[in-house]
Parts: sequence; structure tokens; C-alpha cells
Amino acid sequence: MRLKKYIKVILSVTVGVVLVADIAAGGYMFNYAFSKNGYASKAQGPLGKDDHWLADQKQDIWQQTTKDKLKLKARYLPAEHKTAKTVVVVHGYGSASKYMGTYVKMFHKAGYNVLAPDNRSFGLSQGKYAGYGWKDRTDLANWIKMINNENGAQSQIGLYGISMGAATVMYTLGEKLQNVKFAIADCGYSTISGELDYQLKDMFHLPSFPIVPTASLYGDLLAGYNFYQANTKDTLKKSKVPLYVIHGSKDKFVPTNNAYKNYDYAQGPKKLWIVKGAGHAQSKQVAGQKYVTNTTDFAKEYFK
Repeated sequence: MRLKKYIKVILSVTVGVVLVADIAAGGYMFNYAFSKNGYASKAQGPLGKDDHWLADQKQDIWQQTTKDKLKLKARYLPAEHKTAKTVVVVHGYGSASKYMGTYVKMFHKAGYNVLAPDNRSFGLSQGKYAGYGWKDRTDLANWIKMINNENGAQSQIGLYGISMGAATVMYTLGEKLQNVKFAIADCGYSTISGELDYQLKDMFHLPSFPIVPTASLYGDLLAGYNFYQANTKDTLKKSKVPLYVIHGSKDKFVPTNNAYKNYDYAQGPKKLWIVKGAGHAQSKQVAGQKYVTNTTDFAKEYFK
């Protein structure tokens, strides 16, 4: 009997220690990956040449207030010649609109208005926790409504996103949208949970279970969303918007197999470009002018 009691005590203590360790690990991961002051705060370097170009351009700051009372901001650059064609350029994790100069310039030089939002918790926008594209999808849908109000019945909109911004675009395509003519997703992930699983193994050499599910509970409680719901398989099947999927062949941050999944899930006209030798978010850097030509040609094809 004493042995049985001893074993029960040992098991109870062991389970207790494991639960405490899991809660602590899940909380650490959530704060590291989602908090404004976590990894994201260290992810971006100095402004580049095109970022300085962006800062010098004539631009307006747009603002929206979300249902959860956050004030979000975006940079709006009107085209040199008046047009109702607008490209929304969405930044990646740990970035902000001010770092998107190379992509903003690409579409602005092509003759379009450009709106570059700061997703929640980044740049000029409020928020304690990253939305990883899923929480941001309704915010992006609101920016689209604002563009339509600005340009009226002639409004035509293209969506461009890189990394988390690409996921934001693909998740938003599951919403009811007006006047969106095309979308370009460069190195976006299919699921948030899959990306977190991969990063936990790659960066910390730890198994995803039970840490990621526990981190999801923190997400529900603190950030206001369940990241297990985020899946391009579910959102892209609701959309017929033409989609151009771009990904680097040597992407070690968002594995390249995400591109094949996203391409397969897309239901409308679609293109896939795997840029040979490009790492994460380096396709434009590697492909150079071909990247500019391919993306702007795609825009021309679907802007009327």
C-alpha cells in the first residue's frame, strides 16, 4: 500500500511539473512570437535606399479604428497621374510600412496609387500582439472599403503581401471583398500553427506538442483569436481572385512547400513562380528586374 501511495505521489508531482513547464513554455513562446516587444522588435534593421525614397514622397496617413478599439494607420501615396487603380502593399512579420519602400516604389512607378498599412502592433499602428495575418484580415478588408470610398465606382484594387503580409492577403481573400482584381503573395505561410511548429523545431529544437496548443490558449485569451483557425485551404476556396504565388527555393524561414499548398488551394486564375536560389523574402533581390516585370505585368493583366 505504501508503495502504491508513493507511486501516486511521484506521478502526481511529475504531472504537476510537466503542466507547469508546459504553461511556462507556452507562455514564453506566445510572448516571444506574438508580443510587440518579443522577437518582432528585433527583426528589422535600418532603412534602405528605397525606404528613404518612400519617406520623401508625398503621402497621406489614413486611419481606421478596429472593433477592438485599436487605431491602425496606413501610408497612402497617390499616383503621379490620377487613377482609380490602387495596390495595397502589406508588410511582413517584424516589419512596417516604412520598410516597404522597394515594393511601394515598384507599384507607384507603374502608375498606381499605393496604400501601405501598418498591421496591428507594428509601425504606426496600435496593438500589443501580432495578428499573424488572421486577426489582420478584417483590418485589411476595412482598408479595401476605404479605398473604394475614396475612388468610387471606378475603383480597382490589387493586393500584394510579403511573408506575414502574404498570409494576410490570402486570409483576407476569404472575406467578402469588392473591386479586388488580383492578389500577389510572396513567401506566405499556409497556416499559423504550421509555421509555429516549424519555427519551434528549427530555432529551439523542441517538439510542437504541447507547447503550440498551449500558446494558442494564450492567443485566445490575450490576443483575441485562435490561430488554429487560420488556413489558406479554407480561405482561398472562397475566392476567385487571380492569385500569383511567389516563393524562394531556399526559403528556410517559411518553407517553400507552403507555396505549392497555396497554389493548389487557389480556385481562380493562378500562377506559381519559385525563384531559384532565393531565401526568405529575397525573391526580388535575387530576380531583380524580372521580379518587377513579372509582378507589374500581372497587375496590368487584371487591372482594366
